[in-house]
Amino acid sequence: MEKYCFNKKSTFTFGLIFVSLIVIYLLALYLSALLPSEKIRTNIRNSVLILNDTRDWIDPFAFKDEGPLTINVGSDALMMNVIYNIDPNSPFKSILLNKFYGNSDFYLSMPNLNSTIKGDASTEYVYGRYWHGYIAVLSPLLIFFNYVQLRTINLFVFSILLFLFIIYSTKKLGYFVALALSLSFVYINFWCIPMAFQYLSVFYIALIASLIVLAYDTWSESFYLKLLFISASLTAFFDLLSAPLITFGLPLIFIFMKHENFFKNQSFKQIFLLLFRFALFWALGYLLTWLMKMIIVSVMYPDIIPEFMRQTLLRVNGVGVGNTFLKVRYFALYGNIKAIFCDFEQLHILVFVLFILSWLLFRKKDKFSSISYVYIILSIIPYIWYLFAASHSWVHRYFTYRLQMITILGFLLAYKESIDMEKLKSSFIMIRKKFFNWKNNKTNY
Repeated sequence: MEKYCFNKKSTFTFGLIFVSLIVIYLLALYLSALLPSEKIRTNIRNSVLILNDTRDWIDPFAFKDEGPLTINVGSDALMMNVIYNIDPNSPFKSILLNKFYGNSDFYLSMPNLNSTIKGDASTEYVYGRYWHGYIAVLSPLLIFFNYVQLRTINLFVFSILLFLFIIYSTKKLGYFVALALSLSFVYINFWCIPMAFQYLSVFYIALIASLIVLAYDTWSESFYLKLLFISASLTAFFDLLSAPLITFGLPLIFIFMKHENFFKNQSFKQIFLLLFRFALFWALGYLLTWLMKMIIVSVMYPDIIPEFMRQTLLRVNGVGVGNTFLKVRYFALYGNIKAIFCDFEQLHILVFVLFILSWLLFRKKDKFSSISYVYIILSIIPYIWYLFAASHSWVHRYFTYRLQMITILGFLLAYKESIDMEKLKSSFIMIRKKFFNWKNNKTNY
């Protein structure tokens, strides 16, 4: 792989990319705020009527013990509330402050949206700590479609994109990778993802970035650093802190798989340094984009800075009554692991035990390749995030657990690299022959 050279020119290149992205974000949001608001509000009102009639919503902000199949319509209601209250007469201020209204608690999003469309919402909330990039996509769509129709469109687009991704992975990397990828999506209940706007953005970004990795024939570290930087920036723009590291882990796994033969001949130190550079550029793209929103908003609303700091600390260290720093982190790990394994059902435990036994029986006798350790490192990234953003990961475990698709995929790829596939195949063939011989003998008898 062509190594990237860090110098003044490269710094200028990434600075130009970053500034260009910020300008594009502001322009996209500004133009969306100029759209005919009455048509958008009509479709939002129709959406709320449908949701109220069918009760086809779960408000997870009630802090119930929600499961991994929760459809987070609560956040979707909040997003529609923000869009509903955009003022075309003051577009720039609207897209920066992202105000919404209600007459109840901030987190009771569906009741607040009901109050807003009825015109009796008395409390104003400023939600400017996120970019709310979804406005640039949902506002134009809400001119023509209501919430339920948009769900159908999302289901179709997401299914097609996922199908193409799996097919292309099979063609480029083989059947094992495609099966491992499919299993990782099954474990995160992928059929729920297109049902809520909040879940979708990180998966769209990750899938498109991974497809670019597979489709673009390059051997350049520079290209991959730029791709991860832009993916991270888009994540900060669109995502409401649902599962941001998906856009880092999934494309990166495919980068290593695509160039696996090259990495197998490198030392672990060389690969680790490359992994560090990829992580650094993703983190810079994510954090700088997020901080830029705070800087821009603080010009007209200085209170956003202390609010941003308070909310960040709350998501990292926030604890409830009787909960300590360590206890919250234990809850975060336990809750998310429990969610991905559907309350530790016996079938999942059996599958895990079978994987361990097969590894003990068929593991390679020689030294593992460096790439195996990379897959293992990538597998533990979600748990580092859970330990960092512990309070957020515990409260919102019903969707943050999806980060562990990186764990499932990384674990399966490390498993493949660490076992003797030829020995496993010959053992499988021998067992199959014995089974059919026994079956034929029993029939003849």
